[in-house]
Amino acid sequence: MEASSEVDTWFRMWREALQTDERFQGAGNRFRTGSKVEAEPAEETRLVEWRALLRPKGLRGGLDVDIKLVDKSASYTPLDRNNPGAVGVASDGCTYILRQWYDSKRIGPKPLKAEDLTRLGAPEWADLEFAASKGNVGRGRLYCVLSRLNDSPAAIAQQCFDAISAFHRVSEVAREEF
Repeated sequence: MEASSEVDTWFRMWREALQTDERFQGAGNRFRTGSKVEAEPAEETRLVEWRALLRPKGLRGGLDVDIKLVDKSASYTPLDRNNPGAVGVASDGCTYILRQWYDSKRIGPKPLKAEDLTRLGAPEWADLEFAASKGNVGRGRLYCVLSRLNDSPAAIAQQCFDAISAFHRVSEVAREEF
């Protein structure tokens, strides 16, 4: 999803759902919504950024979810794929919060491929698809599905908790192999 107003709405909804769950309450969990940050000085663009730092109670590790759109114009705000987060709409019409699997600090020097995720028993994952006119903007990056935003707040929080737990379990096994 690449419209900043839609991302802002879904991100705020996700934050509100997580904050209804005591595991996501407290100082370890922080959210920053829709803030504009300056891009490179030579560019005529700005970045719109949504950040979540999730450290749920009951898990050893947490997860950072950063989503950035490159604000070029009112009609064109592409996702900055150098950041690990995204909001995606599936073919079933449901909206999801996603987090890239590739994380050099947790997994090692190589990104995980679809066959690695399947073999390691990863939770649900997705590959972002874009209109052909936008080129190969996804670059084959795979994302862990954190939450399905069409569900109840309790279900959203449980999905996110389970996904973060599984992310660390799979990352630990992958680190040992790579």
